[in-house]
Amino acid sequence: MAGRSFEEEQLPEKLNFGVWGKIGKYAVKRWPLLLVLFVMMLLTTFYDSSFIPTMNKASLDAATHLQESVNSIWELHLNVSILGIPVNLDYTGYVILFSVMILVRSLAIFGTFFLTNYIGMLIMVDLRRDSFRQIQRLSFSYFDKTSSGWLIARMQNDTSSIGDTLSWGIIQIAWALFDIVFTIITMFTMDWRLALILLASLPLVSVIVPLFERALLKAHRTARNAYSHYVGWLAESIDGAKTIKTLAIEGAVEQEAAEITEDIRYKRWKAGRLNAFFQPIISIISTAMMAIIISIGLSHHSSTEWTVPVATTIIFMGFVSSIYDPIQTFSETFSEFMATQAGAEKVMQLLEAIPAIQDKPEVLEKYGDILNPKTENYETLKGEIVFDHVDFDYGNGVKVIKDLNLTIKQGTSLAIVGETGSGKTTTVNLLCRFYEPTAGRVLIDGVDYLDRSLGFLRSNIGYVQQTPFVFSGTFRENVLYGRKDASEEEMIKACKMVGIHDFIMENKDGYDTFLEDGGGHLSQGQKQLISYARAILRDPAILILDEATSSIDTETEKDLQEATASLLKGRTSIIIAHRLSTIVSCDRILVMDHGVIKEDGTHKSLMEAKGAYYNLYMNQFRDLSVDDQIDEYRENIEGKGIKID
Repeated sequence: MAGRSFEEEQLPEKLNFGVWGKIGKYAVKRWPLLLVLFVMMLLTTFYDSSFIPTMNKASLDAATHLQESVNSIWELHLNVSILGIPVNLDYTGYVILFSVMILVRSLAIFGTFFLTNYIGMLIMVDLRRDSFRQIQRLSFSYFDKTSSGWLIARMQNDTSSIGDTLSWGIIQIAWALFDIVFTIITMFTMDWRLALILLASLPLVSVIVPLFERALLKAHRTARNAYSHYVGWLAESIDGAKTIKTLAIEGAVEQEAAEITEDIRYKRWKAGRLNAFFQPIISIISTAMMAIIISIGLSHHSSTEWTVPVATTIIFMGFVSSIYDPIQTFSETFSEFMATQAGAEKVMQLLEAIPAIQDKPEVLEKYGDILNPKTENYETLKGEIVFDHVDFDYGNGVKVIKDLNLTIKQGTSLAIVGETGSGKTTTVNLLCRFYEPTAGRVLIDGVDYLDRSLGFLRSNIGYVQQTPFVFSGTFRENVLYGRKDASEEEMIKACKMVGIHDFIMENKDGYDTFLEDGGGHLSQGQKQLISYARAILRDPAILILDEATSSIDTETEKDLQEATASLLKGRTSIIIAHRLSTIVSCDRILVMDHGVIKEDGTHKSLMEAKGAYYNLYMNQFRDLSVDDQIDEYRENIEGKGIKID
């Protein structure tokens, strides 16, 4: 298990501005909130990067001369230069202004963090909502090529990461930009020569920081990939615990675990080592700049040509981090966008996927789309079906259905049998328009089904699958998926008809019993009966049963056939069956082989023809017990008047 290759997710070489531009629309649509957010950040960064240094300098200057000029601190006057605008304050005014600005900053900080989280949540919710809507529109062919795990990862993990990265990324970039702007303006208003000296180090920092950030990103990504590999391996090992024990390979598996965990340790150590080098380098540069500022301040403290007050020297020492920190923030944010970009590209790949099956514009105008149907324009469907020279392949050029010509009259019960791969399920999938013919037409009630909407067609079809699906929810909710507006009496009648009512009522809460984990405690047969009840409740014009009784015991199957005989009478039904005893009463039986109809007739005529159907039937007959053979012969051979001597 551990020896299999593990492909690491590739790190993008550059930002894909096209993808982020499209994703960014989810943030831009919240522009009123963003506007408020930017105002709050302006207030906060102004306070941190300009107001505080300016007020501190004024207080330090005033403290230097406190004993020389005044007897009380309340008599003190401070000369404040806010963004180059001189303001003279007494100490009372100084305290009041400081207090007001502290309150303003506190409110602005609260608003900034609250709105950032809120906007991130809105982006995530919008992405998940749009992704789910897109999944509803996509065709079967998309799910043939795309795993459910891939889709869940896009909708769960990636949308969450994008929401956080986009909201916090915008904030961090704007915050860092405002910080730098206010810091530079304030520096130049205090001492333009010291400001130029300090800014002279920026080229070095702006080169070192991005290089280290990119290397750190790659190292941490490699470590995360190793951990993801371990999680997958661990899940496989737990699922295969019984197999491991029966093969007595516990020691070998334990060795694999040691190898994988050692790989994680080594890669995380490499990432940590790189980070340990990075922080001291930045610290050395910033310390060197502080030393330069102090040296200049001391050497020019009493110079006649260039006087640098002590207060100015102290404040400029703080400006070192005020300049370096935003640059590091820019680099970290850039790395976050790079790290999230792969997920953003995949989410956009999902959102921009074009459904293979789409209604024409004029059809949408009349009938609406699958999510917004105009049911008032739906006609009554009778159920006559025509396959007119239909071909189909799955895009590989190999025809699965070949020149299919088939007319199914309204009210006919048609069974389709054949070996695996003969085209049975593909035929009904074409009828449901899960796929469309590559050649030919499908007509329903004489109308090409492309001239009616997907919603119209599928609302008139009841489909009971071989592998039914039960949702997490109550019995009631699961059955009512067939028709949401059905009454209690209609629901119970459908359940009684398929023989699941008594089982449901045996549960403590009856129809309100909650089915955990998609009905994990139900047998496959019970799930099929629930699926059958859904289809009956739908009261469709066309009913498709795809191995619908394959997981039901023969006794229940017989009861089900008798109970639903009245339902099928007069209704167009297509039955795909493996157990041929279940379709002997159908009006027509087709035998398909590699996409071609080989035989077409009734049970009696096909048995007497002694062709492919006869061989299939007799093969199953021979597998029965002696008692079952006697019953089968009396009921479906002798009882049907079939002569097979």
